[in-house]
Amino acid sequence: MKKIKLLALLFCVSNISFAQSSLIDSLIQNNYTQLQPVSTTKSFTGKGWDLLVKEMRNANSVLIGETHFTNEVPFFTAAVIDSVKFDNYFHEIDPYTNKIIEAKIKSLAPNQMRDFLEKYKSNFSFLSRGADFEVYEKLVHKGINTFGAEQISVFSDRLIISELLKVTKNKQAKEIYTQMLQKADELMLKDKTFYIFTDDCLEKTNALLALSISAPERTQLEALKLSRGIYLERNHHLRIQLLKSILLKELPNWENKKNLFKFGAGHTPKGESLLKIFDIGNLVFNVEDGNFRNSLHIMIDGQGETEDVESTKMYVSFLKVVQSDDWYCFDLRPLQKSIAAGKLTIESQQLLRIIKGNDYLIYVPKFTKSEKF
Repeated sequence: MKKIKLLALLFCVSNISFAQSSLIDSLIQNNYTQLQPVSTTKSFTGKGWDLLVKEMRNANSVLIGETHFTNEVPFFTAAVIDSVKFDNYFHEIDPYTNKIIEAKIKSLAPNQMRDFLEKYKSNFSFLSRGADFEVYEKLVHKGINTFGAEQISVFSDRLIISELLKVTKNKQAKEIYTQMLQKADELMLKDKTFYIFTDDCLEKTNALLALSISAPERTQLEALKLSRGIYLERNHHLRIQLLKSILLKELPNWENKKNLFKFGAGHTPKGESLLKIFDIGNLVFNVEDGNFRNSLHIMIDGQGETEDVESTKMYVSFLKVVQSDDWYCFDLRPLQKSIAAGKLTIESQQLLRIIKGNDYLIYVPKFTKSEKF
């Protein structure tokens, strides 16, 4: 009798699992479109692209959740800004590095810009990739206001300190900034060590903060100190607090404007992020929602040059329709409605966060790695 009951239970579980699998397969197969990248026009064709452009034009804020270090995401972003008019652009770089690079693009002659890139190109965080930098240049030349929202990268301290050295009016501060740059260069050449992690960096930052210096200097030095702590303590919550704090300080500049955000896909979902925290995607969603506007959350994912087994397993139902080199655009909102109605159960918590946190998932069958300068 026990054996019969066990077999009956297994049969029921199997039927439920099959029904859930069939439901998600059906929802996905009935709610996707395709788009084709066209290298000659640096844009896309296809129903998927037409749909996305329409949706982006109707949204107040568009969030692109990217897979970092690919050629495909910058290609997509460049096509977006050519097809949709934006006032503002936010990306995953600290505010100070962002403003330094933006100012150089606007003011330097071509030969001066080449010299600047040659000296500091490794200090640009995510903009140290050629494809990403080209998109950023395009944004600046289009007159779109750019904003950085991130801690100071371990790669960016030299650039920021070099600019502070140029603007400070305090003679003692000039000496300290010079010493910091010399030490940073020495460590990078000799030990490949990041200066921001050293005791010397902390000591000199504290010494500078004790001097009579300008408010912008003080702000950047405090940000450098905070960023150092985030790295050394591996404090992800504090990092996200910083990102949200930066966005809130800039709120008057973007809450009633047309905005494009491009961050790692872990940051942009409207609900709980992939890293189990309510991130900037949730903040933007609530700001727009509270202003009776809407935000559009797009996640771009796919396969790299080598197969990711875990990713393939998670996306198994989506991959059933991927039959070509086209990009596939999945509308996740019908899946959200089915989940909310209690009809669809997603066992993978990561996939559940992706589905509930994004309006569209764009799947790229093959990512290619972008090159550094």
